[in-house]
Amino acid sequence: MKAILFVVAALLILSSPAIAVKKYAHPSKPYIVINLNSADVSTLTHSFKGIGKKRAEAIVAYREQHGNFRSVSELAEVKGLGKSFVTKNLSQLHKVFMV
Repeated sequence: MKAILFVVAALLILSSPAIAVKKYAHPSKPYIVINLNSADVSTLTHSFKGIGKKRAEAIVAYREQHGNFRSVSELAEVKGLGKSFVTKNLSQLHKVFMV
């Protein structure tokens, strides 16, 4: 009975539209895909190699100032990330983030 309640609770939590992450099933490696337009600082922190608290705060600040991201590539405009970081990691960033 406890196992059934746990499964139901887990399904409710994972299917909630307010959550900023969703699972992405890939045959070789599962990913958690994070929505750049709804994720908070704690969700973004350490979500990708090179994104710590300062960069996560910069992402949220950019979104608050400029509105929702239109693409993952727009991360290049965030102060502290830059074009070099995004260009170098773009294919991997697309696996971790969505808009």
